[in-house]
Amino acid sequence: MLSNIVREEGEEEAISKNVIVCTGGVTDRLKKDWGINDVWNKIIFPRFQRLNEMTGTDQFTTRTTNGHEVPSMPLELQKSFNKKRIDHRHHAMDAIVIACAGRNIVNYLNNESASGKSKISRYDLQVLLCDKVKTDDKGNYKWMIKKPWDTFTQDVHDVLNDIVVSFKQNLRVINKASNMYIHLKDGKKTLEKQNGTNWAIRKPMHKDTVFGEVNLRRKKTVSLNDALKNPQRIVVKDFKKKIVSLLAKGWDAKKIKNYIEDNKDVWQDITLSKIEVYYYTKETKDRFFATRKSLIDIFKDVKKQDKAISIIESITDSGIRSILLKHLELKDNNPEIAFSADGIDEMNNNIAQLNDGKAHKPIVKVRTFEKAEKFAIGQSGNKSTKFVEAAKGTNLYFAIYEKEIIDKQTGHISKKRTYATIPLNIVIDRLKQGLTPAPTNEDGDEPKYVLSPNDLVYVPVQEEIQYGKIETMDKRRIYKFVSCTGNEAHFIPAFIASPIIQTVELGSNNKAQKSWTNEMIKEICIPVKVDRLGNIRFKD
Repeated sequence: MLSNIVREEGEEEAISKNVIVCTGGVTDRLKKDWGINDVWNKIIFPRFQRLNEMTGTDQFTTRTTNGHEVPSMPLELQKSFNKKRIDHRHHAMDAIVIACAGRNIVNYLNNESASGKSKISRYDLQVLLCDKVKTDDKGNYKWMIKKPWDTFTQDVHDVLNDIVVSFKQNLRVINKASNMYIHLKDGKKTLEKQNGTNWAIRKPMHKDTVFGEVNLRRKKTVSLNDALKNPQRIVVKDFKKKIVSLLAKGWDAKKIKNYIEDNKDVWQDITLSKIEVYYYTKETKDRFFATRKSLIDIFKDVKKQDKAISIIESITDSGIRSILLKHLELKDNNPEIAFSADGIDEMNNNIAQLNDGKAHKPIVKVRTFEKAEKFAIGQSGNKSTKFVEAAKGTNLYFAIYEKEIIDKQTGHISKKRTYATIPLNIVIDRLKQGLTPAPTNEDGDEPKYVLSPNDLVYVPVQEEIQYGKIETMDKRRIYKFVSCTGNEAHFIPAFIASPIIQTVELGSNNKAQKSWTNEMIKEICIPVKVDRLGNIRFKD
């Protein structure tokens, strides 16, 4: 394919003379002779030093026979580990080596010049391209390929350290679809474009599971004055009955309080400042959603009592909760036995005994609830009562809002940031209206920055924040935005291709909110953009 671009007039060979095929073996030899392997060790060495500090060991570095400290991996972690592949800059390193590998070098290393037809013999190429280097004091030597220029190794190190790795951004959320249909026109089949605007969604809208919103009854403690506002919600039945009767007589809060204090011997279990009352979750900001699940599925792989009890408490039906708790207790609080297939069968065979002698249908599926932010499938019909949650990987926009706060006493102006992950359904709705993906916040402020996965940000040092000026960008402090959830944003250093040790080097999920120098990235970061020529600038 490249030959067709660079072939000169009169060339008939399959591969043009202007295309040089360079194998991996050639680049490996050149990296060794030119000292590039040592350069790579020097570039990735800080990561192994950091692992030593994190683990409190020295097993990630070792010393060579010359006394140089180099990266190392413990024996048990060496399987399938490749120190070249942990950093994106290895692509640039290979490109530099290939660019400096001329035809003579490739021919010499591929042994092509050994044929009788070759104009330059292998020996001539060896003298032309190589230096004779002693390996010991016994007169042994080896031929090493000359460097392209004297300071080549140092220059490669400086260039690789100066590289900023950027990532192609392809955020297609929605686009207009051109739907065609066939119909009869004048007695002939005709292909025509469908009328109206049709949108194609390029991301999964939501997970498969459908939830229904539930209004749970819960308990809380309030003062006597608050309890008197709705006495029917008082938990203790005798006390509720008495309060209702006193209110029916026209008694006010002060008179009721005095009555209870005068009859302390009767109401000794009642604390007037902490009266237990019922409330419903729909009266609060919290929203709860429920769905039916198989009993055997929700207890799958549950081995601890605490975890099992937590699951039981998330069941909406109080009667089923009571039965399951009693059954778990009879099985010595071992959920593996209690909620195995045999355990569930045994529970359903003895369900009347577990339900205080009352008959109960066998329990196969239960309705469990969870506190979450979900959105309705639609707006009309029963779709408005069916709720779903966003699919994994669809949090594509993280909005950073910034507000100036003036200290009234000192007059000092500080900046405070707030954050939000924009749900996909809101993004789609706004894009269909021709708006930006991120809306204004509660205060009506437009987002200062909007980040998407693979975007790069610069984390300024304290002096740069203080003086509000960045003269020279430290490229080691450029991070890649990985993902977001709620008001959390997760990053990794831009040059990292994969962690040396999973869930250890980069954080519990191979990503973190803080930089390697312990700053909270989202609080101070500035988005940067890298063009195709490698020029770096701050985003507008």
